[in-house]
Amino acid sequence: MESKKVNHSRALKVVLIGDGGTGKTSLVNQFVHKSFNTMYKTTIGVDITPYLVAEAKDPKKIIRFVLWDMSGQSHFERFRTRFYTGTSGALVVYDLTSAHSYRNVERWINELYSKCKNVPVVIAANKADINELQIKHSRPPTLGHSHLITSAKTNLNVEKAFFTLFELITNKDLIMTDSQDSKTTHVSYESDV
Repeated sequence: MESKKVNHSRALKVVLIGDGGTGKTSLVNQFVHKSFNTMYKTTIGVDITPYLVAEAKDPKKIIRFVLWDMSGQSHFERFRTRFYTGTSGALVVYDLTSAHSYRNVERWINELYSKCKNVPVVIAANKADINELQIKHSRPPTLGHSHLITSAKTNLNVEKAFFTLFELITNKDLIMTDSQDSKTTHVSYESDV
């Protein structure tokens, strides 16, 4: 069997941040693995998943995005901040049914910018599928960033959220590659990173 030669032009780090329980892991699973799990399991540490995309103008040029799904619990903050090093962009996730997570979006962006200045940010207002519990907000949580309504469960705007961020990072039109062999790796806060 002949293997296809892939020309990786670069690898870029993307962090997913936001309060615990907002659906960061579910967004990654829907985007990368096309799956949704109804069982909630807290991320302790960071889950790292690679994802390959191609440049639209030259599909032979592959960009490897490395998705860092970071724990949102506040007691992990002092450990979490060391994982921001080298970040190229961030998906900040809040839960449409939680006023608390909505109010914390600006805090998450400030935490990110305290470690890496001026990286592109896309805000995902997740759990759009839960209509009866949604809290109505008069405006997006912060101005000046792309803001999308998403649902990891129904796959609403999931791909659009990631590709919007990827294109902001690279300033290029991108397309999905035909080979997605992405495996998630877990890194614990207790391990030496």
